[in-house]
Amino acid sequence: MNTEENLDCIFCKIVSGEIPTEFIGENEHAVAFKDLYPQAPVHILVVPKSHSENISKMIIKSELEGVFDLIRTVTSEFTDGQFKLQFNSGSREGQTVFHTHAHVLSQQSK
Repeated sequence: MNTEENLDCIFCKIVSGEIPTEFIGENEHAVAFKDLYPQAPVHILVVPKSHSENISKMIIKSELEGVFDLIRTVTSEFTDGQFKLQFNSGSREGQTVFHTHAHVLSQQSK
């Protein structure tokens, strides 16, 4: 994790292993795991390993590419190819954890 790590951030704690979570996907820049409170039959979170507040704050191209590479991997493995991809940026727009993360939602698993 980079020096911008937020010590109170639940996703930073998950990435570091401080909070145990079963990863269903991982690469150099991101991890993926099932949402604890799913809003669809398939609800996966894809979280960059480096802390940033939201998607608009991610500026390192390789980290952005890593997040989207992992999104492609988990959608291929866990959905039937039809899915919704959602980033919430800011509390007004529904963001509750202020660490960039993508929601992959699908009504049908593979």
